[in-house]
Amino acid sequence: MSTKIQHFLHCHLLWLLGVSQDDQLGCRGCCKRITGSIYVCFGCDFYLHRSCAKLPGKIRDLFHPCPLLLTILDYEYICNACFKTDSGLSNRCKRCEFDMHVEGTQRATIETEELIQHFTHWHPLKLLAPNNHLEVGCAIFNKLCFASAFDSFAYGCQDCNFFVHHSCMINIPRQIIHFFHPSCPLVLLTDVPCQYEGFDEASSGLAFHCGKCKFQLDVKCALLPTVESKMPIRFNIHPTSIHQHSMKARNLTLKFDAKHVENMAY
Repeated sequence: MSTKIQHFLHCHLLWLLGVSQDDQLGCRGCCKRITGSIYVCFGCDFYLHRSCAKLPGKIRDLFHPCPLLLTILDYEYICNACFKTDSGLSNRCKRCEFDMHVEGTQRATIETEELIQHFTHWHPLKLLAPNNHLEVGCAIFNKLCFASAFDSFAYGCQDCNFFVHHSCMINIPRQIIHFFHPSCPLVLLTDVPCQYEGFDEASSGLAFHCGKCKFQLDVKCALLPTVESKMPIRFNIHPTSIHQHSMKARNLTLKFDAKHVENMAY
């Protein structure tokens, strides 16, 4: 006797059936050819691997502060963690428009004395010795790593040319209220590095984002220490961080106009 279930990935009842390897049916979840047992809705031509049906409907992951809900997308999307194109199943935060492919959330966690996994970059970051003579900018605050022997130690991914001070890593906020977009909180997301019109250097690969308003601000612009404004930049981070209060912005003239700001919002 066939088993039927109600599953959160489909609006109708699904029937459990056995399928031979000759059947050319595609799973709506992983988009691979189906073999073995499947869940099916004949009226909607909907097929789902049993393994896909067993995936958790809600997870939390290092790369995003909000809960991620398992969703089937009918279009190609770019994973916000590794930037690869995928389709079908996504662990998604609708509010932030954050998508992460299922394989990414199942990766092994790497944590050693010299190698760590951090939400600012997809690849593991390696501890860099101060005497390696690298002259690279920190992806968060743009200060040179190892400008002097007294600088904080740093981590990096040399394949991606991504480097961050340890002190910047532990103090970067996951969410802020910025006067460029005071109506909504901006959530920190990893982003595909790109070149903004009117700027000499490329983006850092980190940006504060409002999914509701399609507004995005590169981390280096969002965290400028002082800006000509009386409005505070509020950092919503853990109370043990050094940024425990609002920062008054003043004494610096912004070097880009409204057009450049608009180019950062999409």
